[in-house]
Amino acid sequence: MSQLHVFWVGALSILLNGCGGSETTQTTPQVSDSNQITVDAGLDKRTVVNQSIELEGSVSNSQSTAVSYEWKEGEQTLATTRIFSYLPTESGVHLLSFTAQNSDGSRNTDNMIVIVTTQVIDTNIPKMSNALISSYLNEINKARSQEQDCGTKGIFSATTSVSWNEKLYKASYEHIQDLIASETFSHDGSGTESDWTGYLLGKQSNQVERVESYGYSWQRLGENLAGGTKMDSAKAAIQAWLESDNHCENLMNPLFKEVGMVMLEDENALYTHYWGQNFGTPK
Repeated sequence: MSQLHVFWVGALSILLNGCGGSETTQTTPQVSDSNQITVDAGLDKRTVVNQSIELEGSVSNSQSTAVSYEWKEGEQTLATTRIFSYLPTESGVHLLSFTAQNSDGSRNTDNMIVIVTTQVIDTNIPKMSNALISSYLNEINKARSQEQDCGTKGIFSATTSVSWNEKLYKASYEHIQDLIASETFSHDGSGTESDWTGYLLGKQSNQVERVESYGYSWQRLGENLAGGTKMDSAKAAIQAWLESDNHCENLMNPLFKEVGMVMLEDENALYTHYWGQNFGTPK
């Protein structure tokens, strides 16, 4: 009988502006009803300590041509221009805000994240063959093309197909190789050297940090994990996820548009076959 470990409780689904703390600090551009000013801090960024990056905020639908700007990190003002060069001196996840104000005093603010590491990640993640990508997508979209009973999450109607995203694949690959190397099984990284994103940040990585470290800008994320000594096919992994309410919900969520998926095998590891699946809706 094969060992099977599906992380039943921990299937992740993260929505911008939903519950869940710091992972949801990305926002869509902010609109004020009073003057229809739209403020956008731009896409989240990644850089290394003492390497500057250019940040550019934007404002639209303003009824006034006289607009002032302010970039802040916490209570510290960084710049009073729309475009500026940000030079981080410490590693970590930095939350920056961009505020624009009209001449009549009305204002609005949008936030962005800059992930700062001590060095550039060089992981040499292998390129997956087109044939393998197609086989994974076929199994995923076959499940999505049929009505599925996700237990406590309800009945999900057949829904649209998802497409492959290389950045989501790379985030999945990083996490699965970390689970094997660290002999752990969690949605959080190990915080060791095999947790490439977390190690550079000096902490255990989470899904948001891993996905963003490969440049994926998102509105919604979900992650499924599975492992089993005889779970050597995508069909077997997806069937296991369909039999778990939370994982089934991720698989069938009609709001997800893209996916990256990987299986890594190690005969000396507890579960032998380890599967990771990242769903995303791009920003």
